[in-house]
Amino acid sequence: MRTSSRTFGYKLSGFFMEYGPIEADSLDGAKAQIRQRLGVSRLPLGVHIWDLAERPLTRWRVDAAS
Repeated sequence: MRTSSRTFGYKLSGFFMEYGPIEADSLDGAKAQIRQRLGVSRLPLGVHIWDLAERPLTRWRVDAAS
C-alpha cells in the first residue's frame, strides 16, 4: 500500500526566490529530489524546506529593506 504524496517547497539561503512544488512521500524524499535538481550530494547550508500544506509558495517577495 502506497502512502499519499505531499508537496514541498524550498528556498536557498541568501536568495529571495522560493522553488517547488516537489512531490514526495516524506521530507527525506523531498531532500533527495532537491539534491538531484541542484546536482549536489549534500544540501547547501541554510536551505529551508517546508510542507506546502502548512505554507504555500511565495514566488516573488521583496525584502522590507529593499
